[in-house]
Amino acid sequence: MKLYVARNSPIRIEEKVLLISIIAFIGIGIAELTMGFFANSIGLMADGAHSFADSLVSILVISGIRLSKKAPDGWFRHGYGRAENLFGLLAAMVMVTVGGIVLYESYLTLMTPELLQFTDYAAAVALVSFVISTIIALYKSRLAKRSGSQALRVDALNSMKDGAASLVVLVGLGMSSLGYLHFDAIAGMVISLLIIIVGYISIRESSIVLMDGCICTDRHEAVKSLASTLKGIKGIRDIKFRKFGRDFLLEAVVELDGERSVGDAYKITEELKSLIMKNDSDIGRVTLEIAPKAGS
Repeated sequence: MKLYVARNSPIRIEEKVLLISIIAFIGIGIAELTMGFFANSIGLMADGAHSFADSLVSILVISGIRLSKKAPDGWFRHGYGRAENLFGLLAAMVMVTVGGIVLYESYLTLMTPELLQFTDYAAAVALVSFVISTIIALYKSRLAKRSGSQALRVDALNSMKDGAASLVVLVGLGMSSLGYLHFDAIAGMVISLLIIIVGYISIRESSIVLMDGCICTDRHEAVKSLASTLKGIKGIRDIKFRKFGRDFLLEAVVELDGERSVGDAYKITEELKSLIMKNDSDIGRVTLEIAPKAGS
């Protein structure tokens, strides 16, 4: 598989961050499940299962990033840019599934609450999980904004949710240690709802991209403004943006004077393409159709 990626590119950095994230969340998951079992805490065990699910999500995301770098071939002549969005969608589905399982188990525990053990140690594990998850989430979020990766953004949201879930576990453990036994199960239910909500948001965003949806009003206006600065262009219409991997693709119809030669028309549209891509680095490809201005 031939990859087109620079040695120190953002994608290579993302893969390192995701690998660190996978190792960290597997470690957190083992610690939380083990401590949750001995402490008899469904909330902590739910967070441990959640951490393992996070690791699976990160594995799916890194798989999507690697596949998206594959060069175009006979099957996918436009390349594999959508792989990130597809794997981001799969990751979100995993999140919702895990959330449903945790919600069910937490509900069963809520019906028959039990006394917790070793709450101090359990709280310490939850606190460490909160700190690590928050640091990883903030770094992923910053990297996702810089790279424009939808899949990495899904993973960043997932890590933020993991940090919030650990905080909920802390509260549940604290209340349960004071004799309010139902709060541990309630913590598990809150965690499951967080998982489901974030998963739903991620599914919606990934689906919009895969269906070529794009509300890009600012970009539409910017393209019109740039076209109006070039001599010879009478108008621009049917502007369409769509997301492909990390880039926006633009299609539009440029209206020119009907008496212009093919050579002149080509020079004008190439100049507009160059201007658009220079003005917006997120636009990866511009396809312009030429049409005579009505009445010219």
